[in-house]
Amino acid sequence: MDNSIYVTLSRQLALFRDMDVTSNNIANASTSGYGTQHIMFNSYLTKDINQGNQNPMAFANDIATYRDTTQGSLKATGNPLDVAVAAGGYFMVQTPLGTRYTRSGNFQLDGAGTLITADGNPVLDNAGQQITFPEDAQNIEIGSVGNIKVNGLDFTNLGVVQFENEQVLEHAGGTLYKTDVTPERTEDIVVSQGVLENSNVQPVVELTHMIEVSRSVTSTAKFIEVMYDLQRKASNTFAQQG
Repeated sequence: MDNSIYVTLSRQLALFRDMDVTSNNIANASTSGYGTQHIMFNSYLTKDINQGNQNPMAFANDIATYRDTTQGSLKATGNPLDVAVAAGGYFMVQTPLGTRYTRSGNFQLDGAGTLITADGNPVLDNAGQQITFPEDAQNIEIGSVGNIKVNGLDFTNLGVVQFENEQVLEHAGGTLYKTDVTPERTEDIVVSQGVLENSNVQPVVELTHMIEVSRSVTSTAKFIEVMYDLQRKASNTFAQQG
């Protein structure tokens, strides 16, 4: 009887993790460049050696989180510092913890004229350096290959990279990702100025999934309650017979 409770508890823990991920997706449904996260489940088998039971028990296990890398819809803003990159591309960003990568291109300028993200992290160029515009910058143009012109003159290039396998990128908070894998700098990435990529979250799908998970949590909790009740009754019966 204990085994069934342990197996159910493993399922319950996995459901709680799934609920957390789904809630985060819904919360970021309007976050530019956000990619939907999903939980990957499997089961692992083990034998109950302590009770001499040779039949394997299957426990639920949330082995990893993976991301939907489908490009979100594009929204024209007309803001010259809003930039979108075609599917597969990432902007390089400098953070206190090192270089990070993002698809969120709602950039702005700080007081020193440095190009930063909405979170205040400096955006990097293709040489890994911060992009700081001169005080007399009146017209900033960003070309389709990430090349930046200031007042009609070539200035620098946005640091845009690709990864052979985007799943190597680990979520590092917000719309930032990190990895130890060296990215590939490529010239075939298309960059669009005055455009933002919307989140690829489908709110209705995520809400429906949340309801399903909530129902599963309730049913497993009820099962555990029933099993504990059976244990109490069995203990009381043995006590009375003794």
